[in-house]
Amino acid sequence: MSFLIVLAALSLFAALGVLLASSHSYSNEDAIGIARMEYLERNVKENIYESVSFGLRSAGAAYDLATPPEARTPQGREQALKEGVVLSLSGLGNYEGWDEDFEVLIWCGYASESELDGLPEKMRENGKAEGCELCSGIANKECGLFVQIIQEPGGDYVLLKGPEPPNPFVEGAVGVSIYSEKFDVAGVSVFPVSEEIR
Repeated sequence: MSFLIVLAALSLFAALGVLLASSHSYSNEDAIGIARMEYLERNVKENIYESVSFGLRSAGAAYDLATPPEARTPQGREQALKEGVVLSLSGLGNYEGWDEDFEVLIWCGYASESELDGLPEKMRENGKAEGCELCSGIANKECGLFVQIIQEPGGDYVLLKGPEPPNPFVEGAVGVSIYSEKFDVAGVSVFPVSEEIR
């Protein structure tokens, strides 16, 4: 009789162990998906900063080399800098090799805080990376409006922010949306509009 009780107890522990192992691996899978998404988000944002900085510096150097000093104007330099940054961002917006398990969309546009908060759930429902309703992919021409060039004696810099919003409930910004069908995760990150990129 005691042998049967021990056998039943061992069977119960074995079944419990299998159950715990399967629930543990499920939560590990969730944690892995979230960690990979957060790492990818940081990687994309870092690449955007580097791309903006490179576009700004290379366009400035090209303008200074190609334009005689007497022909240089602040407006001409600003236009050249903006074109360089927009070209750099456009190339990054068309890049598709971020991570095979994730879709990445870099966008510009106007959104409210509540819309941005609801965007991850919307992406999970629709099964794809999406920007806000009044947003465009960063490679679109209108995203040039979200590149503000500031020229100062101490050096040029860029703010990634939109012009005056169409209504007081939204703010213009550049952001990143990330979605993974495999891990069933989605996230949105917006660049601080006051951050100077040099």
